[in-house]
Amino acid sequence: MTHFINRDLRNRSFRKKNFALTNFRGADIRGCDFTGAILSGSDFSDVKAGLSLRQKIYLGVLIIAISVFAGDVMSRLLFNTIGQPPLDLKTIHVPLFYAIVNLAGISSAIAALNIKTKLGRISTIVTGASVSAILGFGVAFFYPGLLSYSIFPPNKWYPESLEWLNQSLSFLDERNTTIAIASAPLGVGIMLLLSRFRQRTSFKVGVSVLGAIANYIATFFWSTIVSAFFGNQNSTLGIGFSIVAVIYLGLTFISLNRIIYELQHAVGTSFRGAELTHAKFEYANLRNTDFSKAIGFSPFEIK
Repeated sequence: MTHFINRDLRNRSFRKKNFALTNFRGADIRGCDFTGAILSGSDFSDVKAGLSLRQKIYLGVLIIAISVFAGDVMSRLLFNTIGQPPLDLKTIHVPLFYAIVNLAGISSAIAALNIKTKLGRISTIVTGASVSAILGFGVAFFYPGLLSYSIFPPNKWYPESLEWLNQSLSFLDERNTTIAIASAPLGVGIMLLLSRFRQRTSFKVGVSVLGAIANYIATFFWSTIVSAFFGNQNSTLGIGFSIVAVIYLGLTFISLNRIIYELQHAVGTSFRGAELTHAKFEYANLRNTDFSKAIGFSPFEIK
């Protein structure tokens, strides 16, 4: 019988391994992956499971990175499109941007209110795909010009070996709208590929952050509409659109609450699909632990 009594096993992988009749009593198994492992008759009494410090740091960095990146792209699109005519065929991306942002905001709130249902799962993917289309468009629309100006500022010498990069960025910048429109479906495709990992905490948290940003952008947009109507002394439409802005502000808080929920229920230790027949978990600390599809075990048996 293998013994890991009182051992520090944080962030170790036991995925699909055979550790039947193993003694883990008192061990620190935070961040461990026991997915699909054979653990029949093993003793997990008094173990400490859940999120490890490494996992907490990873989730924190993920939220900050997504917030900075998506916030930068979407805010650039917002300020670039405000005031442009919505029905001009030369700027068709303007109404599409606002339509997709509003759709993403609504689907994010629906997902937050139906977390454990099929509707919630579909809404999560719709949110991710919608915002990814915006990000794909925004990156291709703004970033080639930004990179070109940053790397090759006017009247500054640069090596001839980098001329190909300068010309490439200039080419992308000159045709940014066309390339951006083609890049939007690419963003959707990438998100659909990532949706294969929709059960993972990182995916749920990431899409929740994108949805909250979309709702915030939509709230800001409707607020500018409200200001414009009140500025033109059209109080009737101003009040009407104020209601829409308040609704999206509420949806923003709903989406933010989804982020909090996913962090509180983030999986630190996974026993997903593990064989746990006759395994013992007496007095174990099993917060943030996943037992979904585990065989021969019920969480209600834990003392």
